[in-house]
Amino acid sequence: MMEKINVLMVMLLFCATLFAQNTDTTAVAKSDTIAPKKTTELPEVGITAKKPVYMTDGEKTMYNVSEDPAVQSGTAADALQNAPGVEVDVEGNITLRGVSSVQIWLNNRPANMNAEALKILLQQMPASDIEKIEVITNPSARYSAQGAGGIINIVTVSDIRKNSFLSFGAKGSSAPEAIPFLSYVYANKKFTISTYLQYWYSTSLHDRLSESAIYDDSGRLSSTDSSHSIRRFREDQTGLFLNASWTPDTANMVYFYGGFYPQLTHYNAVDTTSWTEYLYNPGDYSYHNTVHNRSGILSGYVGLWYEHKFNNQGHKLSASATYAGQGYRLSGDLQRDYLSPRLSDRNWLLTNDYQYHRGNVSVDYTIPYHQNGEVETGVSGSYSYNKQLLTTDTLVAADLGRYYVNDAVRSMNSRNQDGDFDAYVTLQHRFGGFTLKGGLRSELLSLNLDYPDSPADNVRKLYWGLFPSIHLSYRTKNMHNFKLSYTRRVSNPQASDLTTYRRYGEDSFSTGNPDLRQAFTNSVEAGWTKYINKFGNVGVNAWFKNTKDEFSSLADVCYDPFFGRMVYFSQPINAGRTLNTGAEVNVTYQLKSFMNIRFYGNVYYTKSAFQFRDEEQPYLTENLGYSFRLNFWAKLWKVLEVNAAANYQSQNVFLFTTVRPSYSIDLGLRAEFWKRRIAVWVNVDDLFDWNRNATVNANPYYSYSDSTRVSYRARTVRFGLSFKFGRMELEGSQAGQGQGERR
Repeated sequence: MMEKINVLMVMLLFCATLFAQNTDTTAVAKSDTIAPKKTTELPEVGITAKKPVYMTDGEKTMYNVSEDPAVQSGTAADALQNAPGVEVDVEGNITLRGVSSVQIWLNNRPANMNAEALKILLQQMPASDIEKIEVITNPSARYSAQGAGGIINIVTVSDIRKNSFLSFGAKGSSAPEAIPFLSYVYANKKFTISTYLQYWYSTSLHDRLSESAIYDDSGRLSSTDSSHSIRRFREDQTGLFLNASWTPDTANMVYFYGGFYPQLTHYNAVDTTSWTEYLYNPGDYSYHNTVHNRSGILSGYVGLWYEHKFNNQGHKLSASATYAGQGYRLSGDLQRDYLSPRLSDRNWLLTNDYQYHRGNVSVDYTIPYHQNGEVETGVSGSYSYNKQLLTTDTLVAADLGRYYVNDAVRSMNSRNQDGDFDAYVTLQHRFGGFTLKGGLRSELLSLNLDYPDSPADNVRKLYWGLFPSIHLSYRTKNMHNFKLSYTRRVSNPQASDLTTYRRYGEDSFSTGNPDLRQAFTNSVEAGWTKYINKFGNVGVNAWFKNTKDEFSSLADVCYDPFFGRMVYFSQPINAGRTLNTGAEVNVTYQLKSFMNIRFYGNVYYTKSAFQFRDEEQPYLTENLGYSFRLNFWAKLWKVLEVNAAANYQSQNVFLFTTVRPSYSIDLGLRAEFWKRRIAVWVNVDDLFDWNRNATVNANPYYSYSDSTRVSYRARTVRFGLSFKFGRMELEGSQAGQGQGERR
């Protein structure tokens, strides 16, 4: 007992001495007229402030790659495997919480790269080049209120020595598809350029079975049909993408990006449909369809981004301007042969010309008002213009012969102009382990749609809204991380969703809804994550989303005088108030530095109330669903990468539509040889050929079922080979080691 007391007294005395020395030193710093009575010289001690591998800060969950020695010999794709909620398959496809619509940012700005070029970059870049990976699942007011997906921001270390890197190869699949590619990167301390060139050839086969029945308002059967269609797609696409940056000094940086990709597609379909009418002009209208379409698409984009740093404390200004454009032309023909001899066959030609232009400018400003806090503010504006000319000509036979006549009902001429102006401000402050970030965003949207041949269907609409956000996080020294966030988001209709113009097909039509309103969502997310050394992480996240006037698409029927019978139509609607709540479990077990097992489980509940037609009581829809993903990843002998995943999605119900369950098992292998200069990979999607698309519609007046087998979504073998030459390296963590302190 006395020994413990003595040890304790020594420790207290030592701490008191250090405190006294600190006090004396502070006093000297405050006034150089006061000299210490006694000077004690101590040997120099190097102090290294090491950051935790994982941490939560405001809206961001950060994986500090530079502090994880287990991945330093790997690639950026390997590092992403360890970021919370992120998965990368052997082909480089990235998902966040199982969702693929995730935005990838590099060094705090959108990557602005073709998806294939981004995959190549991440598979080439050493993990030691990355400082941290930031994952944002519920973006703040800093980002668009209309964005539904998350953001992954990859921040690289500084001080580039020299890069000169060439990669080329080819990918393919049993779909079949073939994608040869060429990539080149060059960089030094002031200049960086990267290019990516590819050609993409692909084909796919859709085998579809469908049945439907239409009833009139009194419940009498009006018509039935069943169809079997075989649809083949072929696509040829060439893409050239360029990114370049210039850093003349430590205070300025200019970044340029652009892409150009022409595309050709061919579509052929053969449909056999059994169709019977019972109420209006009863009879057998069964037919055989043959469709041939060809289209050419020319797309491209360019952008310029500039950043100026006023000091090293985070005071900076950035500005950007982008342009994107697309030209599209489709031509095709359709031959309908009725099986009933009393009906005349139909033959028509179709041309569709479309042009799209969009420009965007933005300015962002960051002001550090305190060593623990900063203010971000910015404005952005965009303008888009598109026009479409759809022409349908029907072949007719007359005394003068056979010739084509314009079908005015199935032709369309439209002009669409949209503009928006957004502004935001956010404030973030840290209090010890707490981080608080609040923000407010303003978004103004103008929609203008003109139909020169039908002015009564024109649209003029203006939307404006304020969208607040608040994020609170807290982390403890023993790696417990807590977060709580609230955001208000919006879904805005497109101008074509608001028009009364009817777009007629051969047997149905679609139209807009002038009464369609904005859909506002209040989203609350809370979570706890524990990062455990030599194990991985365990996390639980819960969310609650309450949406007013949620968007949905209604499949319904009505009597149309143009057809002279009951027909199917589709229309966007506000599906009333919707509740969406659920919880997610995320477990990552890092068995070794070269192996991990991940489990994602989701349980969610949705409830909506929709006023259907003129019924007194709203139509209620409830859905309890769940999904899970079990992923195994390993890197064996530093050469072979193994990735296996099991996926399951339960049945889901949306209004009158039920989507059947889906499940699959995927398996992939990737190997690198000759100091990672040669890479070979093979991936089998849906190993046991289970995956199918199946939906059922239970509208009281329109029953519908559909089952589709798509070749590129069923069991498919994908493979690839790439060669890489040169060096791609940054000074990275090696430059930071031995410097005493790392921030």
